[in-house]
Amino acid sequence: LTFNAHRIHYDRGYAREVEGYPGLVVHGPLTAVLLAQLVRRSTARPMRAFSFRGVAPLFDLGPVRLVGTPEGDSVALQAQGPDGKAGLLATATLA
Repeated sequence: LTFNAHRIHYDRGYAREVEGYPGLVVHGPLTAVLLAQLVRRSTARPMRAFSFRGVAPLFDLGPVRLVGTPEGDSVALQAQGPDGKAGLLATATLA
């Protein structure tokens, strides 16, 4: 995936006490892979393109909800934190 060995992803004490986060930060590219898998499992059409961007950090404090909304030949995707706010937005374009 990516080599991101930053401690905010695996050391809860560091993430909370040093960086000031409420918990571990969920790895953005891993979240993007989960959204891409959601599309792959939901349609027989192959993906022609996939893009994503992080808009807010997601933490390991509760479930992350993966949401996809078909829009013609594409799918608008979101990874939402427990509060329902998007942490990562993505678009999958279908062939």
